[in-house]
Amino acid sequence: MIVYLDSSVLARAYLADEDGHEAALSLLSDPQLATVTGTWTRIEVSGALTRAARAGRVDAEQLLGLLDADLSPEGPVTMLAVAQERAEDLALELVRTHALRAMDAWHLAVAQLTVPELAETGEQIGFASRDEAQAAVAETLGFVRI
Repeated sequence: MIVYLDSSVLARAYLADEDGHEAALSLLSDPQLATVTGTWTRIEVSGALTRAARAGRVDAEQLLGLLDADLSPEGPVTMLAVAQERAEDLALELVRTHALRAMDAWHLAVAQLTVPELAETGEQIGFASRDEAQAAVAETLGFVRI
C-alpha cells in the first residue's frame, strides 16, 4: 500500500509529546507501506519543529536532521513533486468545493495527481492525516483513511 503522509502526521513522528506520535512512527517503520508526501511537507514540518524548539520542547537541530534524513532519497518517505499549476488548480477546486484550508487542499491535490499513478493495479492507496475534514475528502477521492 502507498500512503501519502500529510504534514500533520509526519510532524508527530518527531514530536514525542504530541498525541499520535507512536502511530506516526509506526507508519514510517512499516515495511509493508510505501510512504510518500509532497515537497512542501519539508517546509511545513520544519516550521512545526522550529516552533516546538522555540517553546523549549525539542532540539530543533537534531530533529531537523532526522527530518532531512527521512526525506532524503535513502529515507523512508519519498517526496513527490507535481507541476505547480496542476496542483494549484486542483487545490483551488478542493477549497471551493469542500471548504478546506489551503495547505490541506494542496496536500490532497498532490496526492490525487501522483499516488494513483504510482499504485499497481488493485493496490490500495492511503492518506494519513490528523485533520478530520481533510481525511474525509481524501476518502471521497478514493484514498483509504489511515
